[in-house]
Amino acid sequence: MESMSLFSLAIMLFFIMDPIGNIASYLTLMKGVTPKRQLFLLLREMGIAFLAMIIFNYLGDYIFTILGISEITVRIASGIILFLIAIKILFPSDNSFRSNLPKGEPFIVPLAIPLIAGPSLLATIMLFSSLEASGTLMLIAIVLSTLAATFVFLIAPYLHKFLGNNGLLALEKLMGMVLILLGIQRLAEGIKLFVAVYG
Repeated sequence: MESMSLFSLAIMLFFIMDPIGNIASYLTLMKGVTPKRQLFLLLREMGIAFLAMIIFNYLGDYIFTILGISEITVRIASGIILFLIAIKILFPSDNSFRSNLPKGEPFIVPLAIPLIAGPSLLATIMLFSSLEASGTLMLIAIVLSTLAATFVFLIAPYLHKFLGNNGLLALEKLMGMVLILLGIQRLAEGIKLFVAVYG
């Protein structure tokens, strides 16, 4: 089985986390909170999100082995999920969670889950953990993507001021396009493997 590179895995997870798209929500949640308290809340929430990702990383291979799900199925499913995530980024719903943020300081909900470690990200981690031969590679990719997302939130006020809403939206759409390419690639790999086995 051909594994993805560490860079590809980390970028994919980072894009699905979508910290750029979550900047406005993050700033709204942190409004009126002192800088020192903001740092504490951010590190706590990212730590909780990271823990959720690690749990699902180790659950993935175990669950799919028990269920007897084949590599072909996982590859095709991962491609479809990446494609659907990208469509959601490119064409967000008016009823999205971002539009109905709860008031008060975040604790697990809504920042850690679902804005960072949402169902899409956790499902993707489960799928790819079962595909990657090296568990260490997946673990490092989770660490790198989490650190990158944390850095984005740390400089969120400056990014928002420099790029504005339109600039941030353009970056988010670009990430969505890259995810579509990754999704199509994984789907094609699954179909190619299906043809090789059953063709």
